[in-house]
Amino acid sequence: MNLPFFLIFDDSSSPFQDSTFLQKLFPNFWDFLVQFLAFIVLLLIVYFLGYKRIKKLIKARKDYVEHNLRDSEDQKAIAERNAKLSAQNIDASKQQAAAIITSAKAQADKEAAAIVAKAKEDAILEKQKADQDIAAAKKKSQDEIHQQIVEVAISASSQVLGREVDSKDNARLVSDFVKDLDEKGARK
Repeated sequence: MNLPFFLIFDDSSSPFQDSTFLQKLFPNFWDFLVQFLAFIVLLLIVYFLGYKRIKKLIKARKDYVEHNLRDSEDQKAIAERNAKLSAQNIDASKQQAAAIITSAKAQADKEAAAIVAKAKEDAILEKQKADQDIAAAKKKSQDEIHQQIVEVAISASSQVLGREVDSKDNARLVSDFVKDLDEKGARK
C-alpha cells in the first residue's frame, strides 16, 4: 500500500551508520581545508571591508547621539537657569514698580499738600489785600465825605455869617468840626 513510504526509512540509507558517519562528515581532508581557508578569507574580507566600516559608522552615530544628548542637557540647564533669572527679574521688576508707585503716590501727596498750602496762603493774601483795599476805600470815602462836609460847612458858615470866611477862620472852623466828628465817631 504505502510502499514508497517504507523505502524512504530504510536502514541502509540512514546517515548515522558508524562506518560512514565520519566519512560523510569530513568527506575529504583537502576539501575541508580548502573550504575552511576560503571561509577564513571570507571572514577577513568581511571584517576589513564591512565590519570596520560598520563599526566606525555605529561609533560615529553613538558619539553623535551622546554629543546631542550632552548638548540638550546643557541647553536644558541653561534654559532652566534663564527661566530662574527671568523669574527673579520679573519679581525684582514688580518690586521696583511697587516702589515707584509708592514713591509717586508720596510725591503726589506732597505736591497736593503744597498746592493746598499755597492756595490757602494765596487766599489769605487775597483776603488781606481785599481788607486793605476795603480799608483804603473806606478811608478814601471818609476823606471825601469829610472834604464835602467841610465844604458844606464853609459855605453854610459864610452864608450864616454873611461874610467871606478867611483862611484863619476857615482853618479854625475845620479843625473844630473835625474834632467834633472824631469824637462822635469814637463814641459809636
